[in-house]
Parts: sequence; structure tokens; C-alpha cells
Amino acid sequence: MKGRKSSFSRHWRLWALTGFALLSSAGIYALAGYLMNPQTLPIRNIQIKNEFRNLDKVSLQQALLKAIDGGFFSVDLNRLRDAALSTAWVAEAKVTRVWPDRLVVEVVEQTPIARWGKDALLNDRGEVFHPRKGVSKSLPLQFNGDEDKAPMMLDFFVREQRAFRGIGKSIREVDLDKRGEWRLKLTDGTDIVVGKEQMDKRIQRLLGVYSALEQSEKKPRRVDLRYEQGFAVSWRSEEKG
Repeated sequence: MKGRKSSFSRHWRLWALTGFALLSSAGIYALAGYLMNPQTLPIRNIQIKNEFRNLDKVSLQQALLKAIDGGFFSVDLNRLRDAALSTAWVAEAKVTRVWPDRLVVEVVEQTPIARWGKDALLNDRGEVFHPRKGVSKSLPLQFNGDEDKAPMMLDFFVREQRAFRGIGKSIREVDLDKRGEWRLKLTDGTDIVVGKEQMDKRIQRLLGVYSALEQSEKKPRRVDLRYEQGFAVSWRSEEKG
């Protein structure tokens, strides 16, 4: 008799624990469903932080509002970040929740360093972006080429600009055509056809004698470096004053 009572007691405790576990799981599931419901604690405010020169806050806020797909707990922060990054002047974005109904979006604005083609800009990380409004003419540097080559073109420019400044010159335009031919234009208007092989070596060869070119009666208009042992020079028609 005593053994039966002990067995019944053990089974009763097991049933009780099982029932409690099932009720707890159901409760947790119901609570999770409630919290993940888009209507639970809806987002009522979006705060955009940091100072901007070119970014249109209204356009950014509209893009973020369209991307909201849930309430405080269920809203997809990655989706909101992607929406912010889709705005032309946004370089980086971080989205965080602030209890109970607010989102804070920290944004880093693009830093343009050059014009790209006719209607785009190049940032300081070698990325091309397309602002909705017209491209600023105040940027003196111009790049032309395929957008997927932008990082390589920026690296090339930085390297060669340093070399040209060593002789008191500066690059104002970098072109890379579909055949892989590089061309440069200097701030004094001189066109330099670099070609698609041994670019650094060819430019160094030119820089070694550039001062001699400038001592001639006429200024160089176009310099073609695509020769194995030297280069060809076309001169400007006007004489040096």
C-alpha cells in the first residue's frame, strides 16, 4: 500500500510538472506572438542624428517610414538600414530602438571628392553614388569610366597625383575607357595618353624630363606615352608669353 502511494505521488508530480511546462510554453508562445504583432507598440517617432550639408532629411525620413514593417519588437532594423543606405547621400547608417516607440537613425553623409561622368559623384572610399539633384560644379576633379572600376581608378589617381605634385603639376581628370586605356588631363590643360600597360613606369619616364618640355618655345598640348622607348608630344599653337 505504501509503495502504491509513493508511485502515485511520483506520477502526480510528473504530470503536474508536465502540465506546468505545457502551460508555460503556451504562455511564452502567446506572449511572443503578441509582442511580434505589428500592431503592438507601433513606432511613432524616427529621430535622425548627425549634421548634414547635402542630405535631404525629408526624403530620408520618407524612405524609412516606407520600410517600417512592424512594431517596436518586430520591426526589421536591417530593412530600415538598407532603406537609409538607398538614399543617395547616405554613406553609413545605424538604427537602434529606444523604448517604447522610437527609432534612432545615426547617419554618416557621403564625402564627395570628384564628379563621376555627367550625373554622379565619387566618394572618398572609391564608391560612385547618384544624387537626385544636379551634380555640384564646385568639385574640380573629374572621373570617367565604368563604375565597377571606381576603386581602382581612385587608387591610380592618388598614386599618380602624388608623383605629379612632385614637379609642381596636378591632375584634374582621370579617364579609363572600355579597352583599358588610361588618360589624364592636368590642370594646365595638358592631355596625357598613358595607355594600358606599365602605367607607373611610363609616367615616371615622362616626369623625369617634364621640366625640359616646359622650357621649349611652346607648351605641350598632348603627350602620348604609348611608345616603348619614349613618347610623342603635340604642341600648342600659341607661344609661351
